[in-house]
Amino acid sequence: MKRLRPEQREKLERRLQPREYRRGDVIYHPDEHARSLYVVLAGVVRLSMASPNGRRVLLNLLPAGEIFGHTALVDGGFARVFEAAAYTDVRVGRISVPDFFEALAGEHAGTVAEAVSFVTERWITLVLRLARFLALDLRARVAASLIEAGRGFGVEDARGHVLSLRITQGALADLSAGSLRKVNAVLRRFEHDGLIGKDNGRIVLRRLQALEDLALAS
Repeated sequence: MKRLRPEQREKLERRLQPREYRRGDVIYHPDEHARSLYVVLAGVVRLSMASPNGRRVLLNLLPAGEIFGHTALVDGGFARVFEAAAYTDVRVGRISVPDFFEALAGEHAGTVAEAVSFVTERWITLVLRLARFLALDLRARVAASLIEAGRGFGVEDARGHVLSLRITQGALADLSAGSLRKVNAVLRRFEHDGLIGKDNGRIVLRRLQALEDLALAS
């Protein structure tokens, strides 16, 4: 809200539908259809998501003035990605997407909405991909990283899919969000099982389907 011009802020505030939540109350759940945006008017809102073991991972704490619920900006609506809940007692303002763009862009609301929808949809896709990736165990993350490298730099021949780009074990550790020691152990296991090999310093994906199955099974 602080970045808005005074006239935009005034129009936005007139359209807000205030609602209060007690600490711990859920404002919206993941996978709910997103139709509205929210503005924190007082208090703090918590954004979180569930980890594979069921524990909630805190992603952000939003103070007064912050806007959240951005998946609603995608044309036609989009499922909520995170859980939004009251970290303290909060007062939020709810606003429909058409009212939001009307307040910000006036007669240009339609054009602005189309551009924002395009960018937001791609941002959400990236966030979901990252969230799913981090939810995998290390073996699956290494397998997924190798598959991605194979798609971008793999050249198929009789040996399998040879990576044309030399990717170090350190780079794979970074791609897989794991320690170098643990990722090296996974790579040795993959090599022992015949999933990958090496040829003149380049990684060869010998059994790409098996790697894909491993990544999907986690």
